[in-house]
Amino acid sequence: MAIDFDLVNEAFTKHGMSSEVQEFRDTYDGLIARINSECAVPPGGERGDAGRVRAYAVALRQVLLHRSIMLFEGALRASVDENAYVMVLAIRAQFETTAALGYLHNRLNSLNCGNLKAAKVDEDIMTQLLGTKDTYIRGAMPPKQILSMLEYADESVNRRVLGSDPRQYAMLSKSYDFLCEFAHPNFHSNKVAFDLDKVGQRFVLRHGKGMRDEEFRVVNYLLVSAPLHVALHDAIDEVLPIEML
Repeated sequence: MAIDFDLVNEAFTKHGMSSEVQEFRDTYDGLIARINSECAVPPGGERGDAGRVRAYAVALRQVLLHRSIMLFEGALRASVDENAYVMVLAIRAQFETTAALGYLHNRLNSLNCGNLKAAKVDEDIMTQLLGTKDTYIRGAMPPKQILSMLEYADESVNRRVLGSDPRQYAMLSKSYDFLCEFAHPNFHSNKVAFDLDKVGQRFVLRHGKGMRDEEFRVVNYLLVSAPLHVALHDAIDEVLPIEML
């Protein structure tokens, strides 16, 4: 279901952010513009075959785009609902999705540069698609660790998007760390729930009240992750292996 940007504008205006709505709309449109309704994938095939790696990389990219769009929509709807907890959890999950896409780009770029073998990249893509900790699935591959994917994704962001040294910035990782503090029942999250009455020496709980402006502005972290997702999505085209005819 598409976002009702009239409602978004009302919520943002309430918190003094009406001028920022267009950037969210443009970012959302950028995500939507990259949707493909289906991806052809070869059954079986030799591990590391260029056509197989290419096909499953493109499929994984669309899987991650689907997740990214839904989380973007969910975060904005939570902002309209003034639900700080759900908003931050959706934004953090959106960062994880961009990290997974950045990891995919990093693997394909390493293959393109001759630093990884095709069979290894094939295995990594399959792990991203099928990895799980669900012990009821026989033979399941363990999933990739999110902190590791964030590190590799930051390298790709630095190299491909920012044109800087691969280790210079940690845009995704540092933002993710902050969002984790807000998402966990720690100080940043807990203070959403109450106002401190120093005179009366009591917590006044905020049941039924909306977000404070400083809490609402956390929604801007979407404008870190989602545009990077779009940039990495496009950058993958440059490093996909070429199918042999």
